[in-house]
Amino acid sequence: MRNVPIVLLHGTNAAPWTMEPFRRFFQEQGFDCHTPTYRHHDLPDGPERTAALTGVSISDYVEDIAGFLATLDKPPIVIGHSLGGLIAQLLNGRGLIAAGVLINSSIINGAVPTTEMERALGKMFMSAGTFWEMVPGQDFDLLATYGLNTMPSAQQHEICDRLQTESGQVLFELFFWMYDIHQATKVDFEQARAPLLFLSGSEDKVVPPTTARSMADRYGAQATFLQFGGRCHYMQLEEAWEEIAGASLEWIDSLPRL
Repeated sequence: MRNVPIVLLHGTNAAPWTMEPFRRFFQEQGFDCHTPTYRHHDLPDGPERTAALTGVSISDYVEDIAGFLATLDKPPIVIGHSLGGLIAQLLNGRGLIAAGVLINSSIINGAVPTTEMERALGKMFMSAGTFWEMVPGQDFDLLATYGLNTMPSAQQHEICDRLQTESGQVLFELFFWMYDIHQATKVDFEQARAPLLFLSGSEDKVVPPTTARSMADRYGAQATFLQFGGRCHYMQLEEAWEEIAGASLEWIDSLPRL
């Protein structure tokens, strides 16, 4: 499989830097690695970025990455974190990837919350007004509670300070897929044939293991599920992230040669 390129996809409010440890790791293992970003995510926070991201959909991001994949010689292995994991699943539903490694993947259409904290997070968005018309930034307290909860405070602040604004429409499609008339997060399971590795942090409060496993179960034998104890939503940036990268490499090397 090492002759297959790797494409690394980041989550909401983020940029390729959140995938940098994995990029370095797999580059050193002999893979040709790519870290594209979604439209307008190269813009700094400010009026231009806000205007550009207003109303942008997950479907737009999928088209961005599908266009990038078309420039490669062969379908890649996609390693996606959070939203990037969801996009990897959507790309799989279009037959565009060779395999997917999903780090605490955001939920797809049909997946429902399995914990009180997940439901509470949804209620917070419900009380935020018409957030889908906005371009929200990151709230530190919310991020520290849900996504960075196992990290030292200094690292929590460092990561939060680097995250930027995101399309509210994207957040709406993530949390309220049942009300999305375009069904942006619906996977075509008929076409989704590539093997998938679901990596779940036991302390992830955004997509907890019970929810991640229920999502993986929809793929049957096509999906492998691994849980890592004491890890949060951003576990690719935590201390000892090499354990997760190593498990991913072992799984990739176990796949039939393409």
